[in-house]
Amino acid sequence: MSQARTKTDRERHPENYFDSPVGHIRDRIVILEGSDIPKEGVFIGLNGYAFLAKPGMEIDLPRPVRKMLDTRITTMTFYDENGKEHTKDIKRVPYTIIKEGVNIPEPEAATPQGG
Repeated sequence: MSQARTKTDRERHPENYFDSPVGHIRDRIVILEGSDIPKEGVFIGLNGYAFLAKPGMEIDLPRPVRKMLDTRITTMTFYDENGKEHTKDIKRVPYTIIKEGVNIPEPEAATPQGG
């Protein structure tokens, strides 16, 4: 009798690993314009793969790259009218999702039979 091989986490959840942009679900986003975002755009890189995203223009990114953007935060410090210090974590590269899964084929619409 042979023993069943246990799948690795990489085999069970390939979406959590990024070795190449090939084969990943892509999400369409727009980088928001801001004082920290150059008009020429920002390079977004993950594991040696770089993408140039220009503010205000749509870009399709592999989902792991898009989710990595959520981890890139900076802390903003501000003071209220009483001089009390407050901090807030904000995204370094703010974006809006236009459409998730742009490379997933749409299911074909059912066509009525008969006639």
